[in-house]
Amino acid sequence: MSVRSTRAAWISAATIVVAAGGIGVAPSAGAAIGPETTSDSYAFAAKLSIGDSGACSGALVDPQWVLTAASCFAADGKPAQAGKPAAKTTVTVGRTSLTQTGGSVVDAVELVPRTDRDVVMVKLAQRVMDPKVKPVRIAANPAATSETLTSVGFGRTKTEWAPDKLHSSAFTVASVDTKSVGLNGSDNAVMCQGDAGAPALRDNNGTPELVALNSLSWQGGCLDNDPAETRTGAVDTRVDDLGDWIRQTAFRVQDDFTNDGIADLASIWDDGTLHIYPGDKTKGLTGGQALQVGGTSWKSMKQLAKGDFTNDGIADLMAIWVDGTLHLYKGDGKGNITGATTVTLGGKGWDTIKQLTAGDYTGDGIADLMAVWSDGTLHLYKGKGDGQIEPQVKVTVGANTWDTVKLLPGGDFNGDGIADLMAVWSDGTLHYYKGTGDGQIANGTTVPLGGNNWDTVRQMTGGDFNGDGIADLMAVWTDGTLHLYKGDGKGSITGATTMWGGTTWKTVLQFA
Repeated sequence: MSVRSTRAAWISAATIVVAAGGIGVAPSAGAAIGPETTSDSYAFAAKLSIGDSGACSGALVDPQWVLTAASCFAADGKPAQAGKPAAKTTVTVGRTSLTQTGGSVVDAVELVPRTDRDVVMVKLAQRVMDPKVKPVRIAANPAATSETLTSVGFGRTKTEWAPDKLHSSAFTVASVDTKSVGLNGSDNAVMCQGDAGAPALRDNNGTPELVALNSLSWQGGCLDNDPAETRTGAVDTRVDDLGDWIRQTAFRVQDDFTNDGIADLASIWDDGTLHIYPGDKTKGLTGGQALQVGGTSWKSMKQLAKGDFTNDGIADLMAIWVDGTLHLYKGDGKGNITGATTVTLGGKGWDTIKQLTAGDYTGDGIADLMAVWSDGTLHLYKGKGDGQIEPQVKVTVGANTWDTVKLLPGGDFNGDGIADLMAVWSDGTLHYYKGTGDGQIANGTTVPLGGNNWDTVRQMTGGDFNGDGIADLMAVWTDGTLHLYKGDGKGSITGATTMWGGTTWKTVLQFA
């Protein structure tokens, strides 16, 4: 039973037997009943408000994802379901006191539950951008018997029904199995209503590591619990072995047409046809290609950009037609795009755009557009998630000098989840502009590799073509060869690796 259950339903619930020591426990809503904590080291702690009265605790494990107990989202006898939460869920993270103004208060937009244990990943509508709020590190090793773990949560205490401050308690590990951890509590260490999903943490040389999440407890001594119940133990769900799953769930490639987590390449050839080339972790590109809809009509396209504009995890294309209109081509996840949908904003005014690129510059997981106007200014168009865009916001860096930029690929070149820009200027130098998460960019820094020889590159695009979470560059040289420049995660790139195709890439008209 989840913590969203009413007290009457909870009291009448049947006893559940769990693996930790074979002990019988009643469903918990968990909360650490210990002292208040204001430590910034626990800024990753989250409170989830579910529906009208439900509450759980959790931990930020990625700037846009919180980990908590799947039982928090069980309803009508059914376990948590993947997709949008059935009840409106608000997540507060980065506030050890709910009366504070830092951190973030955002809606939950997606659930990704495990089927083998009481764990769910909860996607936030917006990335947590507060620099003081860092995701918690996932422990590499399981809990050990007799080890002390600290649990933190926002649940009920002995005297408070709905505390607005984070509490912490020390528990001793009683038992460990393949999926759970049994915890011994005390008078000052009890998991209470409101803390299912509360993180159990190990101190690793001053850095907290997430070992487990609260799932069940007896709630002895908690406010409004049966006074005859004095047991203070709890059962947590192990997460130390879920690191890969957590990373894979949180990782999102903006440039993936084939739904394999690797960026793909779209190119318009001189015969007017559009092809998509799947990316490959080891080779950069697989060597395969898929001819797209539209026949030879793509020759008249003025600009091309790729990104997930429909918020389904699959890359789409944006293209400016010769008549000055902007159109969306939705990706189907199988390496193909569907027919055009007109973007209503801007009408036929897109014909004056000199450069167009895409990426998630606002940290909401939806692709946005960056466009250089004919007057040399750079503008952001925030994606709405339905294939449409919001009105432009001028980018302050660079003023009206962007009209001298020859190539403008976007991508997450530093691995922080926010799109950045790379720009080849008229003097042949390549510059990196870090995305700040609010649709703006920081001042540029020169990429040392290549010096001022980048003016000989004919086409360039960004994307994570090797699946390591860092954007790379694909570039066509003047001799018609295609080269991959691997991103180093620091806003720069490594040396070129030649791709297949020989010198045939010289006839490519557009790249994305």
